[in-house]
Amino acid sequence: MSLGKTKAAALLSLLAGGTVEATEVAVCTDRGRAVLELADEQAPLHVANFLRYVDTGLYSGTVFHRVMPGIIVQGGGLDRQLRPRPTLAPVANESRNGLRNSRGTVAAARTADPDSASAQFFVNLADNRSLDGGRDLGYTVFARVKEGMEMFDEVGQLPTGAAGPLSSDVPTPLIAIKSIARLDEAALAAFPVDGREAAIKNEIAAAAAANDSVATLRLVDHYRAICGGADPEVTLAEARAALAAGEGTRALFALEELMATTDAGHSAYAEAKALRDETLAEDAPAGPQPVSGCAAPAAPALPDAATATEAEMLAAQRQVRAFVTAGETYLACLAKVIDDEERVADERNAAVSEHNRMVAAMEQIAADFNERIRAFKARG
Repeated sequence: MSLGKTKAAALLSLLAGGTVEATEVAVCTDRGRAVLELADEQAPLHVANFLRYVDTGLYSGTVFHRVMPGIIVQGGGLDRQLRPRPTLAPVANESRNGLRNSRGTVAAARTADPDSASAQFFVNLADNRSLDGGRDLGYTVFARVKEGMEMFDEVGQLPTGAAGPLSSDVPTPLIAIKSIARLDEAALAAFPVDGREAAIKNEIAAAAAANDSVATLRLVDHYRAICGGADPEVTLAEARAALAAGEGTRALFALEELMATTDAGHSAYAEAKALRDETLAEDAPAGPQPVSGCAAPAAPALPDAATATEAEMLAAQRQVRAFVTAGETYLACLAKVIDDEERVADERNAAVSEHNRMVAAMEQIAADFNERIRAFKARG
């Protein structure tokens, strides 16, 4: 049953900033900051879904990977290497909520399946009424751009083309989302306007020193909401607090963002990598998880460098190279599954998890073998 005109007008009024206080999030990008006002009442499923991704830090380090000039800017699902991020189960369509795909609104991206929306979203740069729900289900609007529309317009004017696995519409350069965080203006008002960033950083350091993970994460959210500058120590504090609070996914996204934006020679990079590898090892499944059509190679056993002969070390080197080559073939197979929109979401998500496991396994065996080579050579 469709909404009546009076009710639809009331819902639009709420989205436009009526008396009901809506949830707001701050979007920090390479090109500036924007604030989104969420349609909590009109699109409750999509808002809850979006906030789950926000709270786990999934959007940090993702890019705007699809631009249709003057029409939409889309992002939220691929990282800087255009690799897909793992997603939760899709959310049911809410496009008949009375909200239209007007300029400045934010809608959930999806496949041909109306109920397939997950993490990706797009900002309407124009009135795209053909995307609205009507007799057929459309694209669910769940937010509007309250501040910073000029930033999305700027991204929407970038030249586009093919890149990585995508055949078209990828902007040059890629514009990354540094973070998306809930915006709490009342809490931010407790900090001085002048020197606010430094004040929040000081409180993060104090909370981290006191091992108060809850306070640390809350303060980090405030820091992200004001789009504070990239600071490895803040990110490390966030990751440690997230791990202490049992939020491993948030920790991993934070650590990966630190490693992507910090020079490899920086001490924080080494600490982040060690913490990430430790977390992945603890969370990794006991073995490869089956993905239809793709066969995972088995990692070879490495010889003991203290007793191995030169011939054994050379044989191990050949086995490691063969494993890495087979691993690359396996990753290519998994990428096809991930990009296949006809596959069910669970299978694509399993392929993403297996992709991450395989990359970690390839990195780990290479590091282990190099360490054994050093130990072998040290024997003289």
